[in-house]
Amino acid sequence: MVYCTTMSPVRLFFSYSHKDASYRESMERAISLLIQNGTLQQWSDQQILPGERISPEIARHINDADVVVFLFSPDFIASQACRQEWEYAAQLASEGKMLFRVPIILRQCSWLDMIDSDDVKALPQDGKPIASFDDEDVGWQQVYEGIKSVVDKIRLSFTPRPEFIEAIDKTYFLSQSHLSLQELFVFLRLTCEDPVGGEQLSRETIVSTREELFEEKYALIHGREKSGKTALARHLFLTLVEQNQPVLFLDLAQLPNQPFDSVVRELYSEQYTGDYDLWVQQPNRILVADNLNSGPRLLDFLVNAKEVFGSIYITLSTEAYISFFRDETRLSDFKRMKIEPLSRGQQEELIRKRLALSDSIPEITDGYVDQIEDEVNSIIISERILPRFPFYVLSILQSHEAYMPTHLSVTSYGHCYYVLIVANLMRSGISESDDDVTAVFNFAEELAFAIYRHSEKDIEEPFDFRGFQADYNQRFIIKTSIVSRLMRSSHGLINNDGSFRTDYMYYYFLGKYLARKGEETSRIVSAMCEDSHREANYLTLLFTIHHTTDDEIIDNILLRTMCTLDHIQAASLDKGETRRFSNIVADLPENILTDAGVAQARAEERAAQDKISEVDDNENAVVASQESDSPINGMYRILKNNKIMGQVLRNKHGSLERAKIEEVIAIIADSGLRLINAVLKDEDEITKMAIYLHDKNNDWDLPKVKQMLEYLSFIWAMTNIEEIVDAVNVREIQGAIDSVVRSQSTPAHDLIGYFSQLDGAGELKVAERDKLSELLRKHDDTFIRRVLSIRTQHYMNTHRSRARIEQSICSLLKIRYAPRLIAAD
Repeated sequence: MVYCTTMSPVRLFFSYSHKDASYRESMERAISLLIQNGTLQQWSDQQILPGERISPEIARHINDADVVVFLFSPDFIASQACRQEWEYAAQLASEGKMLFRVPIILRQCSWLDMIDSDDVKALPQDGKPIASFDDEDVGWQQVYEGIKSVVDKIRLSFTPRPEFIEAIDKTYFLSQSHLSLQELFVFLRLTCEDPVGGEQLSRETIVSTREELFEEKYALIHGREKSGKTALARHLFLTLVEQNQPVLFLDLAQLPNQPFDSVVRELYSEQYTGDYDLWVQQPNRILVADNLNSGPRLLDFLVNAKEVFGSIYITLSTEAYISFFRDETRLSDFKRMKIEPLSRGQQEELIRKRLALSDSIPEITDGYVDQIEDEVNSIIISERILPRFPFYVLSILQSHEAYMPTHLSVTSYGHCYYVLIVANLMRSGISESDDDVTAVFNFAEELAFAIYRHSEKDIEEPFDFRGFQADYNQRFIIKTSIVSRLMRSSHGLINNDGSFRTDYMYYYFLGKYLARKGEETSRIVSAMCEDSHREANYLTLLFTIHHTTDDEIIDNILLRTMCTLDHIQAASLDKGETRRFSNIVADLPENILTDAGVAQARAEERAAQDKISEVDDNENAVVASQESDSPINGMYRILKNNKIMGQVLRNKHGSLERAKIEEVIAIIADSGLRLINAVLKDEDEITKMAIYLHDKNNDWDLPKVKQMLEYLSFIWAMTNIEEIVDAVNVREIQGAIDSVVRSQSTPAHDLIGYFSQLDGAGELKVAERDKLSELLRKHDDTFIRRVLSIRTQHYMNTHRSRARIEQSICSLLKIRYAPRLIAAD
């Protein structure tokens, strides 16, 4: 074989007794050709400089070595240090390190007993000692041939280094130990723009699988902070390694100031064993790069990379993309992609993967996953608070599992958001000491309130952050270094203009300020309660209620909820009221059990939830433009207040008296039922509205218009029932819900009680079957019976339960039992 003079050498480590130094020198002479032509690079303790610590240096070189040769002799076996080196190398090999261990038998000794059953081949042939050869050069030639064959195998192996793979595959979302990124990863939702007919027109497409991404030759993938950019880059690299593709990983933030070829060669040496010059001859080489930022040197590197790599996938921040690379012509052949928040289906997949890696959960039922999802969603609230990025979902779950006292719910704002904020402070270099954290929180609270005050002035001038700092420094003492760290671009809380890095930080500190100031801010909080339909007020109140120990805000919101639309009677959904739905109910199918499987049904349900969230975001924008006293805002006020009260039930049910909990539940239910009657409350209103619309549009068919209005009225009624159930759906207060249902004793309350019991169940059990049986006996109204049936069947479609329970429920509903309901998906 002819060797190239620029190849990456195989690294060899000598382990020997100093009494056998002359043998080591003889072996060095025997393998000198491999050393001279650059194939092999040897190291022994003779190269340790005076003053260096011997043991750490030896351990480091064994870690770096591709081959360790052990010069066996009676002196080697008698040396404790030599035996330790043998054991250390054996440990590395057992842990997966690509390491060739080669015993070289110098003199007759009990080497077979020492290596015991270790499956390694000794040199010279058959383990014949060098000293036993009549001509030792013959023995050394056999050693040369053996080492040369090992070197050739290593050079052609291109084996990933286990220590590098382990570092890339490590993630930190577990309190007890690290998790594998590959075990946990859910492929992100990527959108890309395809030019259509001109520079100004584009069509957004979705990239939802790795395979679709790998179809692109070059891709530039950008995302917001915490969107999962680095995890995606590492996942792509690890996946390509698993597929035996020739791929390298590069963190561009640590790009050394070296020539291009030197950088790539160094990357290969760090990530693989084997010869770089042979590796680089493979077709379709791939580069995965993370942390692209500004600078002409990075662009020059990427331009050169296209000459060496057939495919390149780069991740970077959206800020860097917009500022430096969106219009960069030298990257015009890169497909531009953006990381979007997870869909509900992707979030469920991530939660399931995370729960499966926990030792504390004996059985993960679909109902249990629903409960965890509900708790996660109650913290995320909306895109304005926490984007549905994997980082935030996993942080919430980690907080739930690792740090929170067992008596607190995962939805406790005081813990989850506090953990996220303090984690940022620690990463930005702020001491964990109480004094520093207290100073930071005070600064952030004052800043949040100052920003709020500025926004209330409704002026176009930007917020004067420097002026705020000057005023703050006159009133409080804070280290300049702390403020500087708060503004660090990587992990700080505040941007250079004084705005908070994320909305949740702003609302957290504003709510904390309002709660802490109490009497001073009571008028502001009262005004927010009046205008709680406005998204900013709604979010601020959520955090303020958490931070306060005063129930006055809760009472304020309850009072305003009761007074809103108080001229409208709450719907009872008795036969007189449900007569308007008779035609719709008649058209509803009796059996909606699907044979598509639970997984598919859940996926369809999550997709529907995503669409509803998009509608909610649009509605929030509309509400902000309405007059405060408009009827539509009264309806939105009830919806928002009920969401706030739902958070109160989740976060404070452990500290509220049972009577107060039942009062909150009753008001949520009453106000939600008033909403039902606020729109087309009876058959007469539907008829009048149909005639009015027909008169305005003579070409419309009157019966069809009336049918459409009946359908909209039915959907409005069921949507508001589900909104009530969603607000009160807290497992720990089911007894209080049942108490309110019994005290009101209307068909509508019976539906709320049963639906909440269903949603709180891990799976269908005897209790749910018996409650359904009781309600079917109690109500002879076709509407109530059909709604009970459909809601139960929907649960069966989306949750796996015991066959015998499902069979008995199907018997109650008088529908055919489908065995596929318990089949694995």
